[in-house]
Amino acid sequence: MSVTMKAALWTGPETIEYTQIKQPIPRPGEALVKVAYAGICGTDIMIYLGKHMRAKAPLVMSHEFAGTVTQAESGPFPVGTPVVINPLITCGTCYACRNGLSHVCSTLKLVGIDRDGGFAEYAVVPLHTLRPLPTSLPLVQAALIEPLAVGVHAVRASELKVGDLTAVLGAGPVGIMTAQVARLAGARIVFVSERSPKRLAIARELGFEVIDTTTQDVVKTIMDATDGTGLPVVFETAGVQATITEAAKLARPGGQILQVGMPKTPPIVDVTALLFREIKMTPIRVYREEDFSQAIAIAAAGKVDLIKPVTHILPLDRLGEAMEIAHQASDACKILIAPGA
Repeated sequence: MSVTMKAALWTGPETIEYTQIKQPIPRPGEALVKVAYAGICGTDIMIYLGKHMRAKAPLVMSHEFAGTVTQAESGPFPVGTPVVINPLITCGTCYACRNGLSHVCSTLKLVGIDRDGGFAEYAVVPLHTLRPLPTSLPLVQAALIEPLAVGVHAVRASELKVGDLTAVLGAGPVGIMTAQVARLAGARIVFVSERSPKRLAIARELGFEVIDTTTQDVVKTIMDATDGTGLPVVFETAGVQATITEAAKLARPGGQILQVGMPKTPPIVDVTALLFREIKMTPIRVYREEDFSQAIAIAAAGKVDLIKPVTHILPLDRLGEAMEIAHQASDACKILIAPGA
């Protein structure tokens, strides 16, 4: 008799079905993980809306999750090992993979997009995606390691120096992670711009220089604070036209823009303005392996706050509601789903 489990399936645009499905059985080279917490990401919202070009229904979404190994026929992960998932699945043979750039693999796939992910009681994942965790790190915090790794990658790819002023445009989960890592890397002042009251409150509680874009002009505020010079490094994490345009105005001559946010439609970038001031634009896609390892170490050492960004923890049968809250974004930052709740 097959064993079943609870799962929240994406079955089509704006449709989540809470149901019982067969519990997956790991094959050689795979492990069965009991999911403790799984996060909702902007990518999940795109899938939910039916706008993701690779995701195919029915699908168990979520590539941000942590849990415990319950079965692994081979490999160095005993039953009971707490783990977080590095969801990247690479080909290993393309130019990028052969030259240390596997995070931009020509056929990059992710757990939770190209195969079932964490919005279920259990998930089967390739052994190579498992990253063991210290038992001292609560799994509810470990569920934020994946977006933290994005922030780590962005800051490590930047030219940020100790004592610099910098800005993070957008205070969503990745923006909050990036701001915290920038401060950890030595930024003296981190400006964070946002329009959501909830996200503004979180950024303020974390001690950042908050700019409320509903009442303040981001460019004027930062240019006034820098005597009209601008910033050496700007992190754009919202992926929308307004902040992309602001980033170009905020970078000082010779400065750098880290494009962390993924635009949903092709943005307009004034290349001439960047050219005249020799501003560098560095695109950021997910993370390298060393970034993910650093994110685990930073989380385990308690160097960033992985509690305040979490505004909701909801049971699996409320995933549909959670997706709507995440889509509106006005009253939420990171939303976690707890399949065992």
